[in-house]
Parts: sequence; C-alpha cells; structure tokens
Amino acid sequence: MAISKQYPSTAFSISFEEEEETNFVRLLFFLGEGSHLQHHIQEQKTTYCSNHGYLTYAHSLKSELIHCPAKPFCVIGLLMEPWFIKRFSQGVAGEFARTIEGMLAIQKQGEFFCCPVFMNPSINICIHEILGCTYIDARRYLFLGSKALELMRFGFDQLNPDKGQDTSCFNLTTDSPDFVLKARDIMISDIKNPPSLTDLSRKVGVNRTTLSQSFRKVYGVTIFDFLRTFRLEESKRLLQSGNKSVTQVAYDVGYAQQRTFSKEFKKYFGNTPSHYLD
Repeated sequence: MAISKQYPSTAFSISFEEEEETNFVRLLFFLGEGSHLQHHIQEQKTTYCSNHGYLTYAHSLKSELIHCPAKPFCVIGLLMEPWFIKRFSQGVAGEFARTIEGMLAIQKQGEFFCCPVFMNPSINICIHEILGCTYIDARRYLFLGSKALELMRFGFDQLNPDKGQDTSCFNLTTDSPDFVLKARDIMISDIKNPPSLTDLSRKVGVNRTTLSQSFRKVYGVTIFDFLRTFRLEESKRLLQSGNKSVTQVAYDVGYAQQRTFSKEFKKYFGNTPSHYLD
C-alpha cells in the first residue's frame, strides 16, 4: 500500500518509464476537491477524476502524468504483482475471471488497461479508516494490511456482474454530480451535528428531491443510511484507539443516548461496543 498526499502550488507533469520487472497491477483511489490527473500513454489519454477509483495495468510503458489544477490531492494505491492477481483469480469462473485474464494478457509495450472502480460507501469508509489510523508499531502494519485486503475485496467485487446493486453502481460514469460529493463531505465533516436534509440541499444548491435521488443513485443508499454507516464505522475506529469510553465515543459520533448507540452498534457489527475497547 502507498499513500501519497500532495499540496502543489502549481500544476505539474511527471514523465516516467516502467520496465517489465517493475510492472504492477494497481488499484488506485484518487481523493481531492475539483482536481484531476491526466495519464498520457503514447496517443492514449486517461483522466483520473477526484473521488474515484481505478484498476490499472500496463506492460513496459512510457507515459506522462499531468495534475491540474493546483489543488491538494491524495492517492491511495495498492500495488499487486501480476502473479499474485493471477493466483487470486484461479478457480473462479465468470466475468471476474475473464476480466482478470484479459487484463493480464497485455504484453505489448504501450498497451494499457484501465477499469473504473466506484467508490461506494464501503470503500469510502475503509479509506477513511486508513487515513485516520492511530496505531503505531506492529499494530499499524497489521491494521493497514487488513484494510488493504478489504479494499481489494470491495474493488474486485465490482467486476462481478452478478452482484446486483453493486453492478449498477459500477456502471455509473465518472461524471458524478459535484453536489453529491459535496453533500457527502459536509456530512462527514461534522457527523456529530449533521445538517437536516433541507439545510444540506440548500448548502449544495439543489432541492431535496434532486439531492436524495442523486445521492441514492451514486451511493446505492439514502443519505442518512450512509451517515449511519459512517458513524458506526468511525465509532469502531475510536473504540479501537483505546483513548475514549463507550459513552464518549457515542457522543462524538452523534448519538444522544448510549443505549441507542449500543443497540445499533451490536446490530451492525454483531458485538457490543465494549468488545472493541483496546
């Protein structure tokens, strides 16, 4: 896993060349606000949009990476050797295996495979946990390693057309409405006191119906189902940090009553909050 946080003062470009020995299958998640990366490979151009994911692979390529405009961004990348991905898909039938086989069949220099990965709530929460990791020493490596495997599972799940709702999310274009991403960021920034649906729609500049329908289309859940899941995942992370009591954590994530928090927590995770205290 590689995490890169950048704060460029100007737009920039990077030219690079990869040899066969260093080729990796990459699962990338590009986070930012209004920025994008352009990947030029010979005559081919691929644009990585902020707050989207991509599964990519190339065989000995020369390319140029251009970032614009000059806004902060973060890239979380999982680098996987082709032999590992091939073994990972062995014995698996269907579209998933065919996609992996087609990706790894690339042999010519300059060929490039790129498949979008929709950042659904599960992926967003996992990324939030990675960036908010408070562990140190060996526990940090164990925690990040487990989250890397989760991201792999969530990403590869979308290659399976039999997944139902996940597939419809995967088929969305990268042109998700900006107001949906803005609404998500507003809620995440203050989960203790999130705005009402009316206030949220006013903040992002659309009416309640448009926001609700668009959010569900992009994320597959309602706005407040997303918020509830995010609150519970964040509460688990806070409990595991070992710095706060169950009561404090319940309050920090927006629950007025510990009893309600504990009930929803157990229903979601299968264990009581105290089970996760370090």
